[in-house]
Amino acid sequence: MQAVNGGNRFDEDRHVLRDVATATLARAVSGPGEAEPRAEGGVVPGWEIQQGEPWTYVTPQSAATRPQGWKLHVSATPLSAPLVLARVVEVLARHRCSFKFAATLTELSGLVSRDQNRGSMGKFVTVYPPDDEAAVAIAEELHTATYGLPGPPILSDRAYRPGSLVHYRFGVFSALSELDNDGTYASRLTAPDGTLVTDERNAWYSPPAWAPCPFESGQATVRTTAPEAVLLADRFVVRQALRHSAKGGVFLAEDRTDGGMVVIKQARPYLGASIDGRDERDLLRHEARMLELFGPLGVTAREVALFETGGNLFLAQEHLTGTPLSAWVNERRPSLPGAEWRKTVVGLARRMTALVSTVHEQGYVLRDLTPNNVMVLPDDECLLIDLEMAAVPGTPVGRAYTPGYAPPEQVRAAHYGPAPDATVDLFALGTTLFFLATGCQPSVPEDLSPEVRPWESRLRTLLSVVTADDATATALAPMILGLMREEPSLRWDLIRVRAFLDEMADGAGPAPSAGGAYRLSVADQDRLLGDGLAHVLRTISPSGPGGGVTRRGSLWPVTGFGTTADPCALQYGSAGVLTLLAAVVDPELPSSSEPGTGGDLLAGSREDLTAGLRQAADWTVRRLAGEPRPSPGLYFGRAGIAWSLYEAGRALDDASLRSQGLDMARGLPDDWPNPDICHGLAGTGLALLHFWHATGDTEFRDKADRCADALLKVAQRTPEAVLWRIPPDFDSALAGVLHYGFGHGVAGIGAYLLAAGTALGRDDCLETAVAAGETLLAAAIRQDDAAWWAESPGGVARKTHWCSGSSGVGTFLVRLYAATGEPRFRDAAEAAAVAVHSGRLHMGTAACHGLAGDGQFLLDMADLLDEPAYRERAEELAACLWARAMLHDGLLVVADESGHEVSLGWNTGMAGVLDFLLRLRHGGPRPWMADEPKGVPVPVAATGRAR
Repeated sequence: MQAVNGGNRFDEDRHVLRDVATATLARAVSGPGEAEPRAEGGVVPGWEIQQGEPWTYVTPQSAATRPQGWKLHVSATPLSAPLVLARVVEVLARHRCSFKFAATLTELSGLVSRDQNRGSMGKFVTVYPPDDEAAVAIAEELHTATYGLPGPPILSDRAYRPGSLVHYRFGVFSALSELDNDGTYASRLTAPDGTLVTDERNAWYSPPAWAPCPFESGQATVRTTAPEAVLLADRFVVRQALRHSAKGGVFLAEDRTDGGMVVIKQARPYLGASIDGRDERDLLRHEARMLELFGPLGVTAREVALFETGGNLFLAQEHLTGTPLSAWVNERRPSLPGAEWRKTVVGLARRMTALVSTVHEQGYVLRDLTPNNVMVLPDDECLLIDLEMAAVPGTPVGRAYTPGYAPPEQVRAAHYGPAPDATVDLFALGTTLFFLATGCQPSVPEDLSPEVRPWESRLRTLLSVVTADDATATALAPMILGLMREEPSLRWDLIRVRAFLDEMADGAGPAPSAGGAYRLSVADQDRLLGDGLAHVLRTISPSGPGGGVTRRGSLWPVTGFGTTADPCALQYGSAGVLTLLAAVVDPELPSSSEPGTGGDLLAGSREDLTAGLRQAADWTVRRLAGEPRPSPGLYFGRAGIAWSLYEAGRALDDASLRSQGLDMARGLPDDWPNPDICHGLAGTGLALLHFWHATGDTEFRDKADRCADALLKVAQRTPEAVLWRIPPDFDSALAGVLHYGFGHGVAGIGAYLLAAGTALGRDDCLETAVAAGETLLAAAIRQDDAAWWAESPGGVARKTHWCSGSSGVGTFLVRLYAATGEPRFRDAAEAAAVAVHSGRLHMGTAACHGLAGDGQFLLDMADLLDEPAYRERAEELAACLWARAMLHDGLLVVADESGHEVSLGWNTGMAGVLDFLLRLRHGGPRPWMADEPKGVPVPVAATGRAR
C-alpha cells in the first residue's frame, strides 16, 4: 500500500508547458530584427509539434533521425519547469535538435513523485542530438542555460557536471520497439557486431561497454559493485538496504556513537517537489518533528539524528523490532485459536485507538493511517510509524492518502488545500481494524456509472462476504460500519469506539457465533457472467483508438504492463477473450439457467456473442500479419494464440480460422531455451498435445514428443530434487530464474511431462513428473493443514497463487495423484487447497495472482477427486469476486489485477474471471491444460523402463 500524494496535480494548467514551448520556439526561429512569427494553432514554421500524453514531441522538419546514440535529459520541478523548458527550447532551436518533454505539469509531477520507477525519475526533457559532437556542444549550452535552477537527479544517467540539471546516457532514439523472447515490446540497441541488446533503464548509469562516451566527465570510472559498508555522518554504518525508491532508500545501520541499530531514511533533493517548492526533504524534516513530539509520548519511534550529506537529507530513528500490521495479520491469524485471536485483536484495536487519540489530543490528524503504518511489537503491543503526512487540521497541505484507507471526502478533496479534520482518521481507523479483523483489504470499488450504489450498501456487501464465517470479525462489524460511514459527522467518535472495545475485552460485548460461509448464488453468478460478457462486447474496438492493426494497438483497453505486451497473446491480449467467447457460444453449453435462478444467460445474446467472436478473430488474424513473434510460450507467445484461433474456428465452424491456428502450431519450435509454461517449451508442449487430441494429426504428437525430450535433457537433477533453470545467458528478463511454481517452474513443467507421459506412453516423462512432485513435497511450507510454497529454492515468502504458489502447485499435484494414486500427492494438493481457501480474503481478482486462478484449482479438486466440498469453496471465492465488483456503465463487472480498472486479459483481467464463473456455473474442463479427453484410459503408475 502506497500513499497517493496529490499535491502536484495541475489538470487546470495542462496547456502551460505546450504554450511555453511553442512561444519560445516561435521567438527563437525568427532572425535578428525580424518580426516574431505567430505560432497559430500551435504550429511554428519549420517545426512539427505533436501534443500527446505523456509526451509532447518537437521535431525540425526534414530532420534526420538516428536509431540510437548519446541522448540528454534535463530535469526540473513543477515550479521550475516553465523556466527550464523556455531556456532549453532556446538552445535546441538554435541547433535544430529534436526533443520531447513531459506534456503537462501533472505528468512531470509523476516523474518526480516518490512512486516513480527509479530508472525513469526526473526526465522532464529528452534531447536527441544528431551526432556525438553535437551532443557535447548542446550539453554544455543546456548546462549553462539552466545552471542554478532546481531539479532532481536522474539515476539512470550521469550528471553532465556536478549539480547540473543536464544528464546523459546511451540509448534508443528511433529504433522501433519489437516483441522480444518474453512476449513484450522492448527497445533494442544494436551492438557493433549486429546483435540486439535491450535498452535497459536501470537506476544507475550503465552504458554499453561498446559505446565510447564523448563527454569528458564520462571518462571517470563507473562503480559496478556496491561498497561493503557506507559510513554516514561519521557515525552510522549502513548494514542493509531495507528498500529503495525514487525518493531515496531506507537502511538499517549501526550507530557507532550510542550503540545498537537504527533505521535511516533518505530524501533526495527535489523528489516529490510540489508547486509550493517543498519536496521529500521537507516531508522528512516534518517527520523528524513528529518523532520529537510523539516519540516521548509512546506513539512512535524515537528520533536519533537528522543530517544532510551531498544534498540528500537523512533521518536516523530508533529501530523498532516488530512486524508491520500488513504482514503480521496473515502470519499470526492462522496460528491463533478463536478465543485467543479475538483477545489479541481486541487488544490491538484498543491500543491503536489510544494512539490515534493521543495524536488528536496534540492537535494533529494522521491523514494516512494504514496497516503499513502500524508496527506490531513482539509483545503484541503496537506503535505508529511513517508520520510524515501528519498535519494540523486547516494548514495547507498536498492531498495524500492510501487507496482503500481514506474516506471519500479525502479522495475527492482538492489537490492542494487545507488539511482535513480528525474524522478522516476515524474512517482510516475503521479500515485498519477491518483489515486487522479479516485480513482483507477494505477496498470498496468506486462505481463507474451515472447511477452509483449507496456507499453503505457496497460496504455491507463486502462485510457480509468477509465476516460470514468469522466470529471475531462479525463481533467487530458494528464498530467498523460505524467508523466507515460516508458522512463524516455520523462516524463513531473515539469515546464510543473505546466503550465498544472495553465491552468486548470484558466479555460483555457482542460475541455472535460465525454463520456459514458466504457462497455466491446461481443468480448472482449469472449476473456477473452475463454483465461481464456484455462488457466484453460493449468495449471491443477493432478500429477505434488503439484498436487498429498498427503496431502496439490492442482490441480491448489495457492497463499496467498490458500496454507493453503482445496485444494478441493470452496473458493480456485477444487470445484469451477469443477462447472465452468460443466456450460461451459452444452449442454444447447449456443455453438456459435453472428455473428461478435469474433467467437465460444467453437468451437473445448468442448471436451478438458469435458476432463479437468473429470480429475479434478477424482482428487477431490481421494484427498477426507481418510481425515476428519469437516467444513460443502459451501465455505470452504463439502457442496460446494458435490455440485460440483454432478454438474460435471450431466454434464458428470456420475452416480457414482452424487452419490458421493449425499452421501457427505447426511452426512452433520443439526446442527452446526457456523451459517454462508462460513463455517457453512446457507451454508449447501443452498446446501441441491439445492439437493432437483435437485433430489426431501425428505431427503434433511427434513435436510434443520432442518437446519432452528437450525438457528431460535440461533438467537439473540431484538426489533431492529435479529443477529447471532458465539459462542465465538467454536474452530474457527471466534469465537465470529457478522457480517452483506453475508459471515459470517445476509445477508447470512437471504438469506438461505428466500429460506427455500419459498421452505418449513415456515412462521417462512420468518418472520425471513424479520426481518433480517429490521436489515440491520437500519444498512445501506446512502449517497445520495448509501448505504454501516459496517462489524459489531458499525463499521464505509464502505464495498462494497460480503463477508461484499453492494454487499452481496444487494444480499439478492433484493431477499427479490422479495418475499415480499416491496418497502423498493428494495430501499435498488438499493442503494447497486449504491455503488457497484460507487466503481468499486478501487475494486479488485475476487468474495469475488471484481468485480466478485459485477458483479453477478448487474446481479441479472437485472434479478429479469427486469431492463436491471443493466446488462449494469455489463458490466462496466467487463471492469474494462479487464483493469486489463495480458498476461500469450500468454493468456489474470485476476489476482487473489493479483492483480499480477494468481490462480483459486472461491472466490479469476479466476474461479469466469470466471463464472461472462459466466453469463454476456450467462445468467443463480446465482451460489451457492438456488433460486426456474423457474416455481415454489414464496410466495409474509411473514406473518402468524409460523409453
